[in-house]
Amino acid sequence: MTKKQRGKTAVRKTAGDNPPPVSKATPPGSAQKSPLSADVEAQAQQLIHETGSPTAAKSAVDVAAERERAPDFQEDHFAQRWGFASRALMRGASKPLVDIEGNSWWATQLPSGRWVVWNKENMAASRSFESLPEARQSLAGALSDRPRKSELSSH
Repeated sequence: MTKKQRGKTAVRKTAGDNPPPVSKATPPGSAQKSPLSADVEAQAQQLIHETGSPTAAKSAVDVAAERERAPDFQEDHFAQRWGFASRALMRGASKPLVDIEGNSWWATQLPSGRWVVWNKENMAASRSFESLPEARQSLAGALSDRPRKSELSSH
């Protein structure tokens, strides 16, 4: 019988005086650097607090993402009415606005160069404006003609 021959690579029997480094435990609540921007992380944390749990926040994001993907006949029709081939092209020509009550609106530059102001709840835009500042001003003017939410709740 022949003896087993050892290979040329030597293997240590034990770690001896040089054990492998042990990973350091991080204290609860500490986190490494986030891959998100500070603003996005702050919004995510706010969503978690508003919904009550990370699971509920993820569910809310999933619902919002699904609504973004779902076809919206009304918005498609609105885009075509103003001369866009698609809702995506209309959104690409749009700038987000927020009114004094915190409602989201869009100011969209039409193919003609004029602007319209609209939102999902108010797709009945019938006026166009020469410039973005004029479109913004029309939004502020429309709000000053109606009572604010705070005024309505105090009656």
